[in-house]
Order: sequence, then C-alpha cells, then structure tokens
Amino acid sequence: MDTTASRKQMAILDRIVEFASGSSGLETEHREAVLVIRQRMDGHRIEVPAARLQDILMRTDTDGRDFVQVNFEDGTKILITDRLIGFKPVLRTVPAGTAAPSLSKLPKVVTTPDIMSVIEAIEDAVDSDEKDLPLLKDLFEAIIRGAETVGFDVARERALILPYIAIGVGFRASA
Repeated sequence: MDTTASRKQMAILDRIVEFASGSSGLETEHREAVLVIRQRMDGHRIEVPAARLQDILMRTDTDGRDFVQVNFEDGTKILITDRLIGFKPVLRTVPAGTAAPSLSKLPKVVTTPDIMSVIEAIEDAVDSDEKDLPLLKDLFEAIIRGAETVGFDVARERALILPYIAIGVGFRASA
C-alpha cells in the first residue's frame, strides 16, 4: 500500500478530524497523515491513514443527526457518528454447495458494542440450550470480521469466545 497521501486525501483527513473532534463520544489523536479515533463507550480505537482515504460524504440520519461516511480506497467504509464508528458486517465465504449463514435480519451497519451484545446473547443461549446458537455464531463472526476489515483490534472479544469453542458450540478458532 502506498503510504504517501495526496492533497485530496489530507483534506479528507482534515474534515474527519474536524467532525470527530467535535463529537461527544469520540477522542482523536492526529499524527501527521494518520488519525486515531477512540470510542469513549468501549475504548476501541481505529487508525485512519490518509493514504487509505478515497472520499468523504457528510450525511444526516432520519433523526436529523449528522454523521460522516468515510470511503476507503479498498472499497470499505466507516460511518462516524457523534458517539461511535459504524461499519458493515462481513459474512464468511462458504464453499460452493455449503449452506450460507442465514442472517436475513443482519443490520447493514454495526458497531463494536454490538459484539458484546452478541456475546451476552451467546452466553444466554448456551445456558438455556437454545437453538439460536448457529445464528448467533454467524452474527458474531460477521461483526468481528467487519470490525477487523476496517481496522479495529477485536482480539479481546475473540478471546471471550474461546470457552464456547472449547465446549464445542461450533466456533472456528480463526477467522
């Protein structure tokens, strides 16, 4: 990956800094051509190198709240709101002839706090012997993959699932 940022990319980074710095739930650290954004809610951080940036869109949600859509050169994107950073969940690819995960109710955008919600649902499902475990497993993996794809470190959350791998809930040990 080219680490040299263009003027356009630096201008995009400056707009992101301006928005995120004025937010109530995000902390920013701007180092040369890299912006680090930390979510106060859960402490997760993401590094946004200017050289990865393709475009930025200033948007407003249905409740009238402003947010920023950041498009990266690799086709991924994040949504920066006043409190959190949203991203698209990424379903695992399955070999031809294999059943794909059935996540018809999967949200289009998720956040890192959603990971803990799914882990709690998995704990409840294991305790009550529910049949939703395969769906929850696929949901967990999709959110984790999405987080990693855009640059979040979610090793801590992966480690929380290890006990369920050990008891055979059906999680894969690696992405």
